[in-house]
Amino acid sequence: MIIRAFSRRWQFSLLCLLVLGAPVALAQEAPIKFGKVTAADFVAAPADSAAPAVMLCDFGQSKIVGGREGFHLEFVRTARLLIRRKAGYEWATVDVPLYRNGEQAELLKNLKGLTYNLVNGKLVQEKMADNAIFKENQDKNHLRYRFTLPNVREGSIIEFTYTVESDFLFNLQNWQFQHTIPTHWSEYRTVIPAYFRYKQITRSFLPFAVQEEKAVGYSATFTQRIPGTGSTEDYSISTQALSSRWAMQHVPALNEEPYMTAMRDYFSSIEFELSSIQYPNQEPKDVAATWESIADDLLKEEKFGADLKQKPLLAAQLSGLSLRYPDPRERAAAVVAIVQNSLKYNGEERLYFEKTLADAVKRGSGNAAEVNMLLVQSLRAVGLEAHPLILSTRSHGHVLESMPVLNNFNYVVAHISLANNKELLADATEPVVPVGMLPRRCLNGKGRLLKSPTESRWVSLTPQHQQVQLSTSALALQPSGALKGTTHWEWNGYEGTAARMTEPKELVTQLQHQLGDDTTPPSAAQWKNQQDPTLPLKLDLPLALDGADDKPATIYLTPLLRLGLSTNPFRSESRFFPVDFGVTRDETHQLSITLPAGMAVAEKPQSLTLALPENGGKFFFSCTQEGNKVQFVSRLQLTKVQYSAAEYTALREFYTRIVAKHAEPLVLSTAARP
Repeated sequence: MIIRAFSRRWQFSLLCLLVLGAPVALAQEAPIKFGKVTAADFVAAPADSAAPAVMLCDFGQSKIVGGREGFHLEFVRTARLLIRRKAGYEWATVDVPLYRNGEQAELLKNLKGLTYNLVNGKLVQEKMADNAIFKENQDKNHLRYRFTLPNVREGSIIEFTYTVESDFLFNLQNWQFQHTIPTHWSEYRTVIPAYFRYKQITRSFLPFAVQEEKAVGYSATFTQRIPGTGSTEDYSISTQALSSRWAMQHVPALNEEPYMTAMRDYFSSIEFELSSIQYPNQEPKDVAATWESIADDLLKEEKFGADLKQKPLLAAQLSGLSLRYPDPRERAAAVVAIVQNSLKYNGEERLYFEKTLADAVKRGSGNAAEVNMLLVQSLRAVGLEAHPLILSTRSHGHVLESMPVLNNFNYVVAHISLANNKELLADATEPVVPVGMLPRRCLNGKGRLLKSPTESRWVSLTPQHQQVQLSTSALALQPSGALKGTTHWEWNGYEGTAARMTEPKELVTQLQHQLGDDTTPPSAAQWKNQQDPTLPLKLDLPLALDGADDKPATIYLTPLLRLGLSTNPFRSESRFFPVDFGVTRDETHQLSITLPAGMAVAEKPQSLTLALPENGGKFFFSCTQEGNKVQFVSRLQLTKVQYSAAEYTALREFYTRIVAKHAEPLVLSTAARP
């Protein structure tokens, strides 16, 4: 089967050469042959017992080959999977992404699929029908084919194979060795003739079972047009090619864990970028993008930087702002407020405008690029040195600083240069985020500052602000075990932005549910600093926690399980990738409990101090008694934004001991009552 997508060969100038040729085949035998399934393949390994599906083998080959119309890429993939449960049925639907540019597009061909089932001990196979294949246009540069294997049930084996031919030599197929299901064997091979140089980026926290490369022979026959005659001559050429092979074995499933950025950051994979081309008798030609060329293209782009040179769209609202706010930070904050009043964020993380800034202002709503490029334009209008800073959000994935690829970015914010080499970052999409802070979704490594085509640099996105939470509670214990009193809460930094994003009544309700108070009306809450995101958000609330119906002789209290950390988010015993909090953390809870007459402390938790290696964090806990008052203090501090995989075991144990300490009860007893 051949599926065409407006194919037209890429033409190149090589003294008007048309090249024919193919690399010498790799010596290694392929790890899988399509259509060669046996009954033994249906036996699942014990380690896969919990998996919905298993990738038995995934094999890909990419090579650059010659043809009468020029060099092109040929990628062949063959995969075989065991479907173990209904939850694994989704793996029977496969997407094949293709690239296109205008009328020119990659070509999908030789697509075949089979489903195997054991029926009464016999192996039965069913071919995929043509009507199970669908084409979807995604955008002007991308389309995909989607197909679904037939008659899939629990215990089925499915396999498929296809070829992608591409005239886009820059689009050498990347390869992903790891998936969200276990993989027994994943292998990728490439053969690249000496004319082409590719940058290679390997992402992996797992070792390769095979990683090798060697030089192999490469021969081709080409036809050259003789100038002025219209005739042609045939020539044969020989050169070397680089043959590479990578394989991973027994690759565990990668499942979503707490405090991750995009999943694609952690899958074991290889990515490529065409760096240079050098044909015979020609000088090498650099074809890879540079950070300078990316900056130049973006600043000239009509849907990005071109509007910065136009007359400020909010000139009337900005008039007189420079005199009213001589302090640059206060002036920037005033500009942010004006932009937010003029253009509401629609929730779309984008690097480009939908149309123009003027159109967005007219609509009254816009994506992140429209809101924040309007901010850059407006900041400049009031005399501030502002420039766009592009970044990749946490859900979009990390940016590779060594590989200038524009597609790695999906967001832009404003960068403001201040006196004494100080700088300020601003984002107008969220009213609860003050100037100098970015929304938490933006806290992802570094961003690229675009001052001019020749002046761009990396800027750290690591925030100066912490995630800070403080609670102070004063409660009186009743003979029934009920607790009554007041609680005071403060949320600052990134904890403050998160709290302000929740409706006040809902936040009170959530807090009451956490503390176990189902009687105090939310209207009893008293707020401070609700409208000023630069100050801590404060809440004072009466608190009433029910006790027993009778008067128990012994009372067990674990208040810190409600006030502070109560569960360990790190449940996996091991982790192959970092823990990325995005921000540092400081959480303090103070509690005073006044005991009634006739009640004494029978047992109380012991004080505890914990510290992570290399000053990575600390925890302090104390429970003290003075007269008829028992006081608790719990403070958790995490001083690093990111903890490596090597630090995971210590971090997990750190959390385990904190939860265990919070779970230790305060035991109170009373004398016999009449």
